[in-house]
Amino acid sequence: MRSSFVDRAREVRELRELAARAPSLGLLYGRRRVGKTFLLDHVWEGARRFYFLAADTTSEMNRAELIQELSSWSGRTYEAVDFPSWRNVFRALVGLAEVEPLVVVLDEFQYLMGQEEDIVSQLVAVWDREVRGRPLTLILCGSEVATMERLEAGDSPLYGRPNWSARLRPFDYWDTRAMVPGLPPREAACVYGVFGGTPRFLATTREGEPLRDWVVRTVLSSRGEVHLQLERLIEQEKGIREPREYRSVLSAVADGHSTTDRVAAAAGLADRPHVVDRALRVLESLELIGRERNFGASVRTPWNNRVADNGVRFWYRFVHKNRSLLEMGDPGRVWERRVEPHLDTYMGKVFEGIVREAYARHHEGWGLGAALGWARWEGQDRNRRPIEVDLVAELDDGRLFTGEVKWSSRPVDHDLHLQLRRNLDDLARAGQGWAHRALDPRHSAGHLYVSAAGFTHHFRRRADEEGGILLLDLEDLYRTTDGAPGLDGTPEAR
Repeated sequence: MRSSFVDRAREVRELRELAARAPSLGLLYGRRRVGKTFLLDHVWEGARRFYFLAADTTSEMNRAELIQELSSWSGRTYEAVDFPSWRNVFRALVGLAEVEPLVVVLDEFQYLMGQEEDIVSQLVAVWDREVRGRPLTLILCGSEVATMERLEAGDSPLYGRPNWSARLRPFDYWDTRAMVPGLPPREAACVYGVFGGTPRFLATTREGEPLRDWVVRTVLSSRGEVHLQLERLIEQEKGIREPREYRSVLSAVADGHSTTDRVAAAAGLADRPHVVDRALRVLESLELIGRERNFGASVRTPWNNRVADNGVRFWYRFVHKNRSLLEMGDPGRVWERRVEPHLDTYMGKVFEGIVREAYARHHEGWGLGAALGWARWEGQDRNRRPIEVDLVAELDDGRLFTGEVKWSSRPVDHDLHLQLRRNLDDLARAGQGWAHRALDPRHSAGHLYVSAAGFTHHFRRRADEEGGILLLDLEDLYRTTDGAPGLDGTPEAR
């Protein structure tokens, strides 16, 4: 098992500082499999810790199991009958911190809530009156995001008491590669496209195993670990009462039905739009679905929904659609016939997301400001010619940055720049104000082109001559900021 952290440096530092200034109360939450338990299990190595994982059972059963585990861990004799309420349990934990510092982790805390007994109020009663200056650090951890977030709401008994709170999220493209070090950039990007940034999924890798074998073994195989987790993704969320409806909504979005009414029709829920609205909100809170609209669109413009997690996107694109073949046939053959021939097309959208994440990491080294807004633009000019612009970003200095992102297998030529300029010209004539700004040197930060296979010598030469063009390939996205090219084509030191 990995004992070192990937990413999480901020959380590690803050959690160690939290324990150093006990008494402290902290909240940690996030989707399942993002590494919450791993973090809490390793961040205080050598410290005196008690960990309890709650189960989806009754309050009485959880309390009895906790007392049994606490008795075994502490060496003291505790009997469940002596702890008729959670208030008694918290008093016992406070008592264990009388002399030595103690860290207590209550994992899957949402299972202890919502019972007849109000555990949060009982915790507050003990915390306010009996903890005093004792060196106790209490961490409430949970995977039901909405429930855990409500603990900090103004109407919660716990309001104002946590000293620290954080939502743990999946890795971005950069930290995903750190989980599988040694891969060349193109393969690392494909790993992110298949598994997303969920640490538990990435931990299924085997040293030296080809991507094809890894995906077949863990994702395509009906007995694969990642396959089983994604298959039960919705059922794992305790707050979802009708998993079938949520699965139908998520599947409809994955199939490209972006607006709410189209999602409702595709999911067979056209007569129950309120169900679709609720499902979309919940799935968005879980960060399985994201919303976007054209750059510069009116706030009245309907949002377009998209699958936000790459692992989920891959599942619905290649596993869900081929489930009959996978159940009856050879998953290796499904990879060869149904996945690999279409992987480059699939990676196109994934790559756009990678570029957005890379910009957030490296924009200073590229000589550019932070992006306050980032979106695509899709539509028609005044002659009904379809136009797509892969990225339009408004920077913190008020300028606009436009560009194209290509998951290419061959170096891209200067024609791509000419095409973007033509598109911006036509959109400006069609009344798109942002396109005017993108063409005006006073308001434009230049153009960004990212190609997985790099660029022709001709394009690089023309970019140097014209200025205001930043060319990046996959190597640039995965290298450290020092030495990355700037808009003038020279290395920019951070």
